[in-house]
Amino acid sequence: MTHRTLQSRFSPIQFAVLAGATLSLCFVAGCGDSAEAEAAVKKAGRTFNSIAVGDATTSPSYSQTQYTAAEQSLSQYAGSDNGFAEAAAVGVAVAKKGQAALASQRAASVENESRQQARVIRGMINEWLTMSAISQAAGMFDPTDGIIELQEIIELREEDIANYRREMQQINDEIAQHETKMADLRALASEQRNEAGGLELKMPRVSAQEAAELAKQVREYSLRADQYELEAMRIEGIVDQLRPGAREVSLNVEKARSQIELLGKATQELRDRAAASQNDARQALDNAEQAKQRITEALSAYQSFRDNEVQDASDEAISLVRGAITALRDANDAVKQVAALSKADAQQMLAEFAMRQAAGEREEAMLYMAIKDAKLAGNWDTLIDAANQKADELEEMGRQAFIDSASSLRSAHVRGDAADRIEATALRLEALGGLEPEPEYEDPSSEPEFEEETETLDESGLEDLTAEDLSDMSLEEFLATLPEESREMMMQQFESQLEMLNTIDDPEMLYQILDQIDEQAAAMPEVLAIGFEFVRQQIQKRIDELESEG
Repeated sequence: MTHRTLQSRFSPIQFAVLAGATLSLCFVAGCGDSAEAEAAVKKAGRTFNSIAVGDATTSPSYSQTQYTAAEQSLSQYAGSDNGFAEAAAVGVAVAKKGQAALASQRAASVENESRQQARVIRGMINEWLTMSAISQAAGMFDPTDGIIELQEIIELREEDIANYRREMQQINDEIAQHETKMADLRALASEQRNEAGGLELKMPRVSAQEAAELAKQVREYSLRADQYELEAMRIEGIVDQLRPGAREVSLNVEKARSQIELLGKATQELRDRAAASQNDARQALDNAEQAKQRITEALSAYQSFRDNEVQDASDEAISLVRGAITALRDANDAVKQVAALSKADAQQMLAEFAMRQAAGEREEAMLYMAIKDAKLAGNWDTLIDAANQKADELEEMGRQAFIDSASSLRSAHVRGDAADRIEATALRLEALGGLEPEPEYEDPSSEPEFEEETETLDESGLEDLTAEDLSDMSLEEFLATLPEESREMMMQQFESQLEMLNTIDDPEMLYQILDQIDEQAAAMPEVLAIGFEFVRQQIQKRIDELESEG
């Protein structure tokens, strides 16, 4: 069977989340009476669908434009009096979270560039230390002590080279082991596919019952082959991560060799020019001062980059995700449970943003510590304290956001099988926030929330529908079971959902999407869950069709 991977920047989990948000908008919006609000919600749903399945136009800039447009079109209806207010509020939150995710990518990129600048400055510090040592040695009338000191530095660099070579050998050995394993896995995958191919050739010559059994075996062989290939791809990813490390170690060796060469020349010069040691000392001192000046200039650029590009990108991501949390305040009635789950997701995003920014501040503090240890003049203690204090504040913000996310999850009051998963996630988030788990206590007198729905299943006639009924239904038949006033919107949204799902012909990806929709449906009010179940059955039918074709 040939599988075509969905061309998308989103994982199956992200696809299900966005698809779930769109489906939620459909059901919530069904009771509104504003034509303009209805059109805005429909358009936002189509936008989220397009981004979720990886439309060819969904570049980061296109997604940014679409998220912004969706937010602007929905904001005027969120918090209003029309029936689409809560759907619009959820849509605004989805749009802001999408923008926050894109901003987070930009923040991660500039943070990584900041780390690269810090590493360059550390290299300059090593250069300054080397030049300073040379100047001190050359300033002595008797070059003996200076030569000894330089030789010690040379030996340190040679030890560095030896260490680098051992490290590079370890990396190369690890890469070789991984490549051998990849070859073995791909050979196993080829064997499994050959076995499957052999069985497929037998199928036309056997009975229908035997062919069905052979088809089952073909699927098993194909699945095992897929697993071997996926494992090989995972290992290949590890190898791709190791190779840059090997190149960096090689560069370190060349740098150390260059330093040894410079130090060796300095030693020879001391031996040859003992009488001119004062002139040599002045020259070395000039070189050290130049290195120091380069450090000063590079550090100034680094600080400016962090204060502007890095800070702006981080602030933008945090501001957007906070905006998503704020937007959900207008979704506190019919979709209160959906809003609580979305709020928990946004708060977790906020926590992760804050923790990443805190790590950048710690890196900045470490750089100042390295400069201080090199005994370069400056108010390094003040800068170290400021960076660490900011990191502490960000980490506290992150821990609190993790705790708030756990609280929001619990406030959804999810029931059934999903309740255990929600509680486990909440405990994990609290652990990330530094909270120790406490014994559970249930107040028997407390009343669960979300008991009321604007339309009961008895009123809609959906309570008698089974999974088998939904699987056999066409879209038109399913829509006929819904309230008449919401059918037109449902039809457009479901047609869009099903059309995009039908572009996926990889059963493995469909299974992953199915798992995520199962989890979301378990956490939704039943009036929303029936729609999720219909989509779920359609996905299952698509999987069955693809596997039968194989």
